[in-house]
Amino acid sequence: MKTFTLLLLAVLSFNLTDCVSAQTNNRKTTKKSNPKATKTMNNKSAAPIDEQIKVISEGAFGTVETPFVFVARSKETYTELQKLVENLPSATEIDFTKTAVVAAFAGTKNTGGYSVEIRKSVDKIMIEVIEPPKDAMTTDALTMPFKIALVSIEEENSLPLEVSNNWKNAMQIYKITSGDFESSGGLSGRLKRFNAEGTISVLSFGNYATLVFNLSTKGADKNMKLTETASGVVKDGKINLARLDAGNFSENPKPPLKVSGVISGDKISLMFEPLPSKIADGFQLGGKIEAARIK
Repeated sequence: MKTFTLLLLAVLSFNLTDCVSAQTNNRKTTKKSNPKATKTMNNKSAAPIDEQIKVISEGAFGTVETPFVFVARSKETYTELQKLVENLPSATEIDFTKTAVVAAFAGTKNTGGYSVEIRKSVDKIMIEVIEPPKDAMTTDALTMPFKIALVSIEEENSLPLEVSNNWKNAMQIYKITSGDFESSGGLSGRLKRFNAEGTISVLSFGNYATLVFNLSTKGADKNMKLTETASGVVKDGKINLARLDAGNFSENPKPPLKVSGVISGDKISLMFEPLPSKIADGFQLGGKIEAARIK
C-alpha cells in the first residue's frame, strides 16, 4: 500500500511539472508574437527628432500679410515679437544665453495647405515654405502660414539664416559703400583696424525690420566675417538692434554689439557699439558702415 501511494504521488508530480512548463512556453510565444512589442522596437530604430528646434507657435491664419522673418536673441527684442503674435511663452521662460527665437511668416497665400518649415543644419537655420501637393484638396480661402521656434544656440555664436525664394524675393538688398571697424583688447591691448565689404538684406513689416548681415574684411584676410541676423524696431527711419553677434570681426572673449542708425530711402547708415562686458582683458568691436540699395 505504501509503495502504491508513493508511485501515485510521483505520477501526479510529473504531470503538474509538464503543465507548468507548457503554460510558461505559451506565455513566451505570445510575448514574441505581440505586434505592439514589434512596433516599439521599430520606433526606437527610427531617426530621432531634431531636439535643437522646439516649435512654440504655428498656424495657417497669422496676422503678418507679407513674407517676414523675425529673430529674437534678447528679452527686449522678444517683447516686440509678442506684439505680433499672441499667446507666446513669457520671456522669463526662455534662457537667451542658450536659445534664440526664430519666427517665419510666409505671407498671404491664395489657398490653404501651405506651411512653414524651420530646420537647423550644422552652421545655419534653414527656412522654407512647404506647398500643398498639386492634387491636394485645399481650403479655398486666404491663409497666412507661420511658425515660431526656439533654437538651441550658445550666446557667443552667430545665427546665420538661409531662406527660400518666398523671402528672398521680398528682400531689399544694400551693398556696403564704406565700412570701418576697430577691434581692441586682450592682455597686450592689441588694436586692429580694418575695412569691411559685403551686403545687408532687409525684410520689413510695419514698424519692424530684420537685417541679414553678410560682411567680410577687405584685403588679404577675408577669413574675418560677420554673418548674422537681427531684428528690431524702425521709428521715423531710425532703427535699433538690441543684440548682434560680432562674428570673428573680433577675437574671443567678446561681448555682442548693439546697432543703431538710419534707414532712409535707398541708404543705410549704422553704428556698431559693444554691449557692457564683465570679462576682464576681453576684446571689443566698434565701427560704422554706409550702404546703398541695389535691389
